[in-house]
Amino acid sequence: MRFWLGILFTLTLTAATRTEYRGFWVDTFNSNLNSHADVVAVVRGAKSAQANTIFAQVRRRGDAWYLNSLEPPPDFVPIEARFDPLLDLIQEAHAQQMEVHAFVILGAIWNKNPTFPASATLGAPTSPNHVFNRHGGFDATTGRIEAGPNNWLTRSLLPDGTAGISFQGHRFGSDFWLDFGHPEAATYTVEVLLHLVRNYNLDGLHLDRIRYPEFAVAGQSVATGANIGYNAVSVARFQAKYGLAPDAPSPAPGDERWSQWRRDQVTNLVRRIYLQAIALRPQLTISAALIAFGDGPASEAAWKSADAYWRVYQDWRAWTEEGILDLAIPMNYKREHIPQQAAWYRQWNDWTRNHRYSRGALMGLGIYLNSVEGTVRQIESALAPPLLGVAMFSLAVPDGAVEEKPVRGLAELAAALTKPEGIFFEPATIPALAWKVAPARGHLMGFAGAVDSAEVAFYNEQGQVAFITATDGSGFFGAVDLPAGRYVALVEWGGERKVSRPVEVVAGKVGLVGFD
Repeated sequence: MRFWLGILFTLTLTAATRTEYRGFWVDTFNSNLNSHADVVAVVRGAKSAQANTIFAQVRRRGDAWYLNSLEPPPDFVPIEARFDPLLDLIQEAHAQQMEVHAFVILGAIWNKNPTFPASATLGAPTSPNHVFNRHGGFDATTGRIEAGPNNWLTRSLLPDGTAGISFQGHRFGSDFWLDFGHPEAATYTVEVLLHLVRNYNLDGLHLDRIRYPEFAVAGQSVATGANIGYNAVSVARFQAKYGLAPDAPSPAPGDERWSQWRRDQVTNLVRRIYLQAIALRPQLTISAALIAFGDGPASEAAWKSADAYWRVYQDWRAWTEEGILDLAIPMNYKREHIPQQAAWYRQWNDWTRNHRYSRGALMGLGIYLNSVEGTVRQIESALAPPLLGVAMFSLAVPDGAVEEKPVRGLAELAAALTKPEGIFFEPATIPALAWKVAPARGHLMGFAGAVDSAEVAFYNEQGQVAFITATDGSGFFGAVDLPAGRYVALVEWGGERKVSRPVEVVAGKVGLVGFD
């Protein structure tokens, strides 16, 4: 008896010490969160595979799967009256010791043709308060998207009909996208997310489509750049920054300054979301779904040829190095049964392991592209340290018909993962993120007023420059992971400057920089 008790104690201790994220993306295109029964089914499904994290899509196209929102509920989705899907999901998941991360789409804000009457598949949003109706520039009389400062959409200068582009360059495939080079679009997005963070007991905030839209055009390359980002306000800001005449031609897609400008607009938004969100809730985990098309970079220089960097201007390598994400989650969606893609998958694993810097990373798996066996092999590859686990897309579509095997569904995937020799047989706890639970450094943020793209230098008590950044279009600036102590911020623009009041950096906190 004592022998068997010892074995049982050893197994229990081993189970209790497994620490890794085991997450499912729950997308509301394919999973329902319309009632309590739907929520219970989602939690039970994830739990059946020994998952401990749900990335639940609660902002899909400028709408909300939660009641306390600045945005309208989704059109033509039968959510029960007065039912709050996110609130219910948090309660049910937490009861099962599972985390809930709010999965929010940022860039794409509408995906129906607005020239038709509103229906489940066509038309403009039914709510006049929807961001597309207020700031999409759509004129119902002409059926056109009109330019102007109230238009927040990004656009291409390529002619309609090229690579799925329509509506005067403003629609890409089925989607209209915000341009975060428009300061009001960026500020609106931040306000929506902060309202969400304030009002729900979330474990994490998960950013998706935090970039420009991708499209393939003949002749478009690393050297020529992508023909995207030409919102009139963003272009005017770029011209002002570089002293160009307001009526100067729009910058060429391959102009290096213009390419970096577009990357900076996205990075500025990520930095602002990170700092303002953790200022409200320091333990909140900020993550993002990141582009990992094709093969992984084989060198530092090769990163600049990655689609994330040049095609959609999502420089997530810079985000992890700066520390403005807690968890990087590359969408490493590769088919394990195709040898070339299986090799690409492992290349991205290696790149991500070597580019976490002081933060964490999970590997995002496209399980809908793979058989159950292929998914198991990819999870085994991804669980090698220092990666902290996996996120699987998606709970609704957990496998594909590949390797001469039919679609088998969640029950069979869960059985393969949790059988006695399975990789998820033992339960796992969420990893403790050291910079959250025992922070050694702190952060600063502030608003410099109506100064756009001004250089901001943070000086420590010894008069040394600790970090250099720039204000965004609204004057916001910030820095993460500064050693404790007193700092001042020097803001310089157009031959002018101002110095902040001294501000204290406290480990684990976000200090507010102020000016006299």
